[in-house]
Amino acid sequence: MTIVHVPAHVPACPLLDSQPAGAQDLATDLRAAAVAVKNVQGRAAAVAAPAWVGDTADAHAHAATGFAHRLDAGEAALDRAVTAADRFGERLAGLLGRRDDLTVRRTGLNAEIDALAAEVVATVGDDRLAEFRQRAAQLTARADDLRVRIAAWGHDEADAEADLVAALRSVDTAAEGATAAVAPGRPETADLARRLRALRGDPVALATWWRGLRRAEQEALTTEHPELVGNADGVPVADRDEANRGGLGRDLDLYTRREEDGQLTHREERILANATHVADGLADYRDLRDTATGTHLTELIAYTPGLHSGDGGVAVSFGDPDTADHVSVNVPGLSTESASLSGNLDKTLALHQAAVADDRGSVASVHWADYDAPSGNPLDPSDPFGQLDFGAVALPGKAEAGGERLSDFVDGLRASDEGAPAHLTAIGHSYGSTTLGHALAAGLPVDDAVLLGSPGVPAATAGELTAAGVWVGSKDRDPVTLLGGGPLGHDPATAGFGGTRFETGDGELRAGELLANHTSYFEGSSLANVAHVVAGADDEVTAQPPRGADDGSHLTLPELLVASSGASAAHGLAEAGVWLWEQAPFGGLR
Repeated sequence: MTIVHVPAHVPACPLLDSQPAGAQDLATDLRAAAVAVKNVQGRAAAVAAPAWVGDTADAHAHAATGFAHRLDAGEAALDRAVTAADRFGERLAGLLGRRDDLTVRRTGLNAEIDALAAEVVATVGDDRLAEFRQRAAQLTARADDLRVRIAAWGHDEADAEADLVAALRSVDTAAEGATAAVAPGRPETADLARRLRALRGDPVALATWWRGLRRAEQEALTTEHPELVGNADGVPVADRDEANRGGLGRDLDLYTRREEDGQLTHREERILANATHVADGLADYRDLRDTATGTHLTELIAYTPGLHSGDGGVAVSFGDPDTADHVSVNVPGLSTESASLSGNLDKTLALHQAAVADDRGSVASVHWADYDAPSGNPLDPSDPFGQLDFGAVALPGKAEAGGERLSDFVDGLRASDEGAPAHLTAIGHSYGSTTLGHALAAGLPVDDAVLLGSPGVPAATAGELTAAGVWVGSKDRDPVTLLGGGPLGHDPATAGFGGTRFETGDGELRAGELLANHTSYFEGSSLANVAHVVAGADDEVTAQPPRGADDGSHLTLPELLVASSGASAAHGLAEAGVWLWEQAPFGGLR
């Protein structure tokens, strides 16, 4: 056969030298520094007008004003640096996506080249020569085009890094910071902050207004008022994350220094403890990446370390709810506080991974703990306030207030959502299901609601509670689920309620395992079914008959407690018998 010039393989697209998550970390560190500097600058400006008069007062005011002015140059420089780092991260995420596309094209093209080469070698004679040459010419043209695209990708990566370096160098001296401070386009945050506060409570209008701001204006607001931006329902989740991480860094630095100086108040001590718990919880998952963007998988959507009777509030998402196809908001119950974050994040991550495994679209899974859930230690006589707080678990008051905050949060997610509205599922466990129930009764805009281990909800039927699909996970050997009909409301697992009860397993009967039955809904068949609901795979959910629709063999709470005590005693006797058998001397009991 006459020679056919089959093109050579296209080489692989290089790896990114810098990673989006690294750029995100750089921006977070710079933002935390900017927030800290702005705090000091604000205090300096506040003390520039002393209450006394005279030469000493004038000297004090002059010194304080000059110090604040110099800090303003540092603020301006850091604002520029943060904006540059954010832009760098966005460009890296775009480059990462382009690289994935180029890699898919390269793999497919090289496979076609190999296939043509194999056909040419295996063919005897020139019957297919024209066909082979035409295919070779087409492959060569595609290969040349792909090489050009890969080269352009490399140039764009180099340009992104060069632009970041240039931006940082442009504000790395005091003189350059002073120039940035008086630049004509520098945002004035006072009016912006007033407008943001006025729009809180209207997340749709706030989301529209925020998207209309220049990036420099958004960044200035974020560093000047991180607690305001980070907890403003309607602000995009990625921007809330940036603000809250900046505020978190400021709190850790400020209150750690005050602690070292012996100046920490009791309230500040609680804030520092809560900030530390949040930082530790995020650190546990810092190596997880969003496969689509290369950024950190976790998003800190709410951070209120001084609220909720000192317990603090927090909301963390695995994935970005603004871009995901399926979003879940998980509301925990009793003893929810910043200190319990790590353990609860494990459950939300397990749910996230199970929902992703359903492969029905992208997923974001939120752990929402920004309400004053009952907590405290009922057995600690030295803490009467803790005992009183724990006792609130028997009353609906905190669930009602929490339901209002949950509604605001979900309204914010709906407002900041990009593209087609996400399929949104709200999940409440234990007292969190009662909290969710109050939000649903007030019109919470979700597509599905999951009630796990519920002690009661404020409606007798699912139809009265919400127009959303209602799913119920309730183990018959979970004593908390048998409290329905009490002050917290109705049992959603009963036949008359009308929800869809799904399989969870019964749990162990022994008294020592009853608590484990209540805390294990994010495991086994129960976890799988909740994940199916979250992913919109309703057809995969395995059902379980509701209470009252079977043969009546389910137990009431008193019957369960009696049966579990008997099972524990029998289990103890059996274990003792095994021990005696094993310990008896040869020829004795055996």
